[in-house]
Amino acid sequence: MSQPDRGRNAGGRVDRRRYCLRPLIGVWLLAGLSLLASAGVAQDASLLDQVEALADRGDAQEARQMLSRWESEFGSSASLDQWAKAWYLAGRLAEAGSEAELNYLRVVFDGSSTPFADDALLRLGQYKYAQGEYTKAIDYLGRLRRDYPTSELTAEALLWISKSASAVGDPGRACAAAEQGLRELPPGDTLLEQSFREEQANCGETARRYTVQIAAFRDVTAAQNLARELLGEGYDAWVLNATTQDPLYRVRVGRGLIEAEAQTLADRLVEAGYSPFLVSQAVRSEDGP
Repeated sequence: MSQPDRGRNAGGRVDRRRYCLRPLIGVWLLAGLSLLASAGVAQDASLLDQVEALADRGDAQEARQMLSRWESEFGSSASLDQWAKAWYLAGRLAEAGSEAELNYLRVVFDGSSTPFADDALLRLGQYKYAQGEYTKAIDYLGRLRRDYPTSELTAEALLWISKSASAVGDPGRACAAAEQGLRELPPGDTLLEQSFREEQANCGETARRYTVQIAAFRDVTAAQNLARELLGEGYDAWVLNATTQDPLYRVRVGRGLIEAEAQTLADRLVEAGYSPFLVSQAVRSEDGP
């Protein structure tokens, strides 16, 4: 006797219930794989969160072990944001300052678009301050303020700029940074305010502010055209109008900058092919605050 057709019932009709299970099994399998993948991503992020919590509690050894586990289990499939967080945490957990610096630099250069880059720049500035490399500290902190202007760390960066400037014997820059920091102070941050007040304690008159001058013209149209060109390149350009005492229209970039920020801006303009120089805004009242 021949074997019955496995797809048919006793009456010879196709049993469609069996065949309907196949697409459903496929859907269930895909859904299960998707859930497993989601669980893997969640576990990946959760492990880094645990590392961070351990670091916050001061359990450095256990945090290092868990970070090593994360790298071996999830590193090959991790996103850039997750790697940036891992590098940042490795910097926090490093036993040697040079090792911490390398990890923070990797965040800054390889993870510049991630949420950890501004934090890494702040820590680099603090590290360089602790090492006595005050000019380098100001460079890192100035970059934080320039590249991440909406960061919640910009005011704290000014505190370390002020400290670094004091350390190199530049009270004008130090006082200007402290003054600006108080203006940018986050509401309710009494500890940061106290730190700025301490930096201000030795300040006399209000410190100077700076702008960066690009060129001067007798023709207002030429000045306006250059300002428009600079605006198109992303610079905060403006024209200081001529007066009867000073018949030149001066094209400038930036307002009310502390010296470190103005110098960083001037360096960028040199790289762009301009010939800038710093101007103290205390020189002429028309320059504004």
